[in-house]
Amino acid sequence: MYQIYLYTVKPKNNYNKRSITPIDRLGSILPYWLPLLEGLQNFGQQILPDYPFSFMNVYKKTIMPMVLFYVTHPALAFVIFFVLYYLFVRAKSPIPNRPFIRFNVLQSILLFLINSLLGAVFRALPIEFRMSLYGFTICNTLFWFVLLTILYSIKKSIEGKYANIPVISQAVRIQIDNRL
Repeated sequence: MYQIYLYTVKPKNNYNKRSITPIDRLGSILPYWLPLLEGLQNFGQQILPDYPFSFMNVYKKTIMPMVLFYVTHPALAFVIFFVLYYLFVRAKSPIPNRPFIRFNVLQSILLFLINSLLGAVFRALPIEFRMSLYGFTICNTLFWFVLLTILYSIKKSIEGKYANIPVISQAVRIQIDNRL
């Protein structure tokens, strides 16, 4: 049992405190569900019915129940947002300092805020524009931006590397440097 603990929690090299453990990798993937569900709520519900049946079948069986739960409980997003902020982002966090998890949590929070803002702006557009070809094109572009950005971040987290999203990652690094 002690060997499992050493492998998952302790860094492989005791001299390198910045090693990324499998627990760090898992902990850095989980917060990305928040912006993913927000993006699927804002953009996916409008364009996913137009995708091929096999894609929709997989979506309905796997992620759609979570999206429906997320949509029916709108306060849940803000509760999760504040819990993540309290546990990982604050300077006096109750969780020990884990820079990799902190970076990814802060990045997922920024992606969530950007998704929320883009979704609010898109919903504020006139219905005639949203239902036009241009509206569907913008919605499709925003959907794929959200999905690919999150998948890229998750892939980098699994690899144990920091994702480099041009503006967002720079803002996260500035925020983390200001907290140290």
